[in-house]
Amino acid sequence: MVTFEYQRKTQKRTSATCPNRDDLGLGNSRFRHHAFTLVELLVVIALIGILVALLLPAVNAAREASRRIQCFNNLKQIALALHNYEANHRVFPTGCIGCRPASFPAPNFQYFRHSWNSLILPQLEQGNVHAAIDFGAAFRDIENLTAGKTVLSVFLCPSTATTQRAGPTSGDINKNGRWDKGEGLAWTDYGGLYGVSYNGASLPQHEGIMLYDRPVRFADISDGTSNTAVIGECTGRDHLAQSEWMDGFNLFDQRFNNPINRSQDNELFSDHPYGVNVAFADGHAQSLNSSMDQITLNALLTKAGHEVVQIP
Repeated sequence: MVTFEYQRKTQKRTSATCPNRDDLGLGNSRFRHHAFTLVELLVVIALIGILVALLLPAVNAAREASRRIQCFNNLKQIALALHNYEANHRVFPTGCIGCRPASFPAPNFQYFRHSWNSLILPQLEQGNVHAAIDFGAAFRDIENLTAGKTVLSVFLCPSTATTQRAGPTSGDINKNGRWDKGEGLAWTDYGGLYGVSYNGASLPQHEGIMLYDRPVRFADISDGTSNTAVIGECTGRDHLAQSEWMDGFNLFDQRFNNPINRSQDNELFSDHPYGVNVAFADGHAQSLNSSMDQITLNALLTKAGHEVVQIP
């Protein structure tokens, strides 16, 4: 009898001091945690995908806006350098020096083909590169290898899809005694504008500011400096298509019936959406929309066409 009473008391104490499974959260209580189901996981992944799809265009737009601003800054620097050159020499830099035999008949003609880019290097704080150029030799002669292979960011648009910024090789790869195009010459995405071409029509052609073997003065720009483009984007040219900053043939015109971004063959073309950036003779840079009407575009590319235009 004593033993039985002792066992009952022991059981009561044990049950009073030991919690059950539900109290510990080990049973089917309201405190039990649930894991993610497959459906819930798929919903979360889908929501993340939607957020990425919504944010990615905004991120890309912000990056392009930054690149566009840098392109504007490049063109403004170039335009300022043109003005500083004009202040020292009383003329704008010649678009191409030693390019057309008709300008300097034989035996005085020397085919050097130096560019406007080379002339304004001191105004772009590139005096060392300018000093390395031998203007008494052709731009692609071996004497100009050191200068010509220098990649200058001020001549490159950060939006261009072309990742290669110089020719595929360096030096006299074909052993012909000179440094030819494509043999390591650094590129430019900006070219000098020398007007409009009319495909043989009896209209004034190539009446821009950047000309072959002929400098232009402010007094020659009768259409107004704010209405006359001087430098424009021409991205994507092949390395054999006068795309090097040291080559005076990086000048280009615009066919009178070709809109902006129609052709990469030495015409206004860029990798920016909706338009192309240009620098004007008064020093400002502006984006011209691809849908600009042809009459206005042609007027902006000539310095003395006597047109009255308003840039949209």
